[in-house]
Amino acid sequence: MEEKIEELYNRSLRKMSNALKEIESMITAFNTNIDAVHFLKSDELERVISQSNTEELMNKLRKPANKIVRNEDFLAGLLLSMKSGEGMEWIIERGDVVDWIQENLPADEYRMGGFAGITANALARLGVKTVYPHVPSLPELQAELFIERERIRIPSEADGGLCFKNPLEAARKGDEPLIHWIFEYRKGTEVKVGEKRIIAPQPNRFIATWDEKNTRLYVDEAFAKGVRKIIGKVDLALISGYHMMVESERFSREEYLERIRLTKRLLSEWKRASDVKIHLELAFFTDLNVLKATLTHLNGIIDGMGLNESELAQCVSLFSDENFSRENSEALKIKAHLKGLLLIAKKINLKKVVLHTKDFCIAISRKPVEKDLSEAMAAGNCVAMAKAITGRFCNLNEIEEIVRGRNTSLSGEGLRRFRAFKRELKREGCQPLGDFSFDMNDYVLWFMPMKITEKPLSTVGLGDCFTAGFSLLAY
Repeated sequence: MEEKIEELYNRSLRKMSNALKEIESMITAFNTNIDAVHFLKSDELERVISQSNTEELMNKLRKPANKIVRNEDFLAGLLLSMKSGEGMEWIIERGDVVDWIQENLPADEYRMGGFAGITANALARLGVKTVYPHVPSLPELQAELFIERERIRIPSEADGGLCFKNPLEAARKGDEPLIHWIFEYRKGTEVKVGEKRIIAPQPNRFIATWDEKNTRLYVDEAFAKGVRKIIGKVDLALISGYHMMVESERFSREEYLERIRLTKRLLSEWKRASDVKIHLELAFFTDLNVLKATLTHLNGIIDGMGLNESELAQCVSLFSDENFSRENSEALKIKAHLKGLLLIAKKINLKKVVLHTKDFCIAISRKPVEKDLSEAMAAGNCVAMAKAITGRFCNLNEIEEIVRGRNTSLSGEGLRRFRAFKRELKREGCQPLGDFSFDMNDYVLWFMPMKITEKPLSTVGLGDCFTAGFSLLAY
């Protein structure tokens, strides 16, 4: 079986090369920002915790707010992420917390952030001819974080007209930097909180966001106008960013609904003007009402969706009586994964859904099937793994060397799940269609163990890199 998996990875690399010759252009939207990355150390975190209100922090660990109003909210979110090993993102609601973070845990480096920005860089480095990212705010620092800038085109208004510029030419001096704080921790990072010890079971990150544009799903008017001009030449649009909206005293339910409706009108306009395919990358929602509104309004507009196990659990809790919380979502077994994916696909009329994790991926596609999604999942894994190993965006030649190198191996957990998956489907009477695919009545299902590296240089943006690679072969 492992030889067949290696063959699949090699085949996916060849098909990516062919796809890149055929794809003219892609859109990435809606959230782009600057990531201020801090690499956590146990001693500094314990120092910061010792200066906090320990009693309040313990209460917030028991009853997390899922947003950041006080310093202890930030620490609680970070510690909960470390305890579970899950990547999380919480919104900061007060500027004094931002100042406190800057003073106590300053950035070690700045990187491209946000789904639209990360996927734009990944696709441009892979070789997509033209990528049109949505950039809500474009100061010079943000523009400098784009790579392969001649492949990146920003719709810009100038002298009463509209044109497309590379990021540095399009930079707007008056724009405010939108900075998100990324706190990366390694497997085994340990910290004492009161009488308890928290040890990170795997490498991951916690994100604390202070961003008035992306958190309101702001849409740049020049982008909306510019896409109207070129939509007929666009092969695929990758979208995300809805998860950043949270109802609050400063941002009402009616306001977030209007932002969702605005993007719905925009996406519907794209669909009417061309046969562009639209992929939604879900991300983790701290406000489930926003998630429900997003999926309700985008029903029938998006062609496919990507998500992880925590996000799958959130969707299942919306559409069924079962209540899967973040704490037990990792314990979802194969049948629950399949049930959840089929439920989502049917409820919001999706042609494709892909569940991607560090160790394995599962995808389903409604019949008739046009693409082999095992190849698409392998392509996504290759792009993400190269980023994890090198800490940067890689071109196809670099990815080929990395995939065949000694720093990667098939996930033991992924292989174990794959064998259990095959046994379960056999008991359910599902017929295999190939080495990695199975017939499920109106759908075809694929399962893939992932290649992994034990010591990633970076975990930020790996899901976005997966989506970039996956999308090239999935649509």
